[in-house]
Amino acid sequence: MELDKYISKIKEEFKDKPNYEKFNNLLLMDHDFDFIKKVYPEDLKTFEDLIFKPHGLGEGVHAVLKFDNGQFASVVGGAKGLYGDGVQTFELGYDDGYGNIDVIGWLNPDEITEEMFKLQIQEPFKISE
Repeated sequence: MELDKYISKIKEEFKDKPNYEKFNNLLLMDHDFDFIKKVYPEDLKTFEDLIFKPHGLGEGVHAVLKFDNGQFASVVGGAKGLYGDGVQTFELGYDDGYGNIDVIGWLNPDEITEEMFKLQIQEPFKISE
């Protein structure tokens, strides 16, 4: 089957699904990140989608993206006390599933994209009562 037709078929089949379900379904079909990005270039967020602004700590940068599953990526760097220089390395903050922010430091842009993908494919958190 021609690739464009195959992609159109996938988009039609998953059109009413949230992004995390679309991405997970494609992973279950043995497709990789690059293919998923080709099918959903606007939906699958990467480091390039981050819009950095000055960080509130003075020097440094900060960007936040929220995903449809309730997860987010907060990326910072360049200010004293942050785990990244804000140019080549960054610190990623995200919800650990228990309402706390977990942090991974000294990530390059490709590693940030990889971690963002992991966040985007998570099922929404279910808060136990």
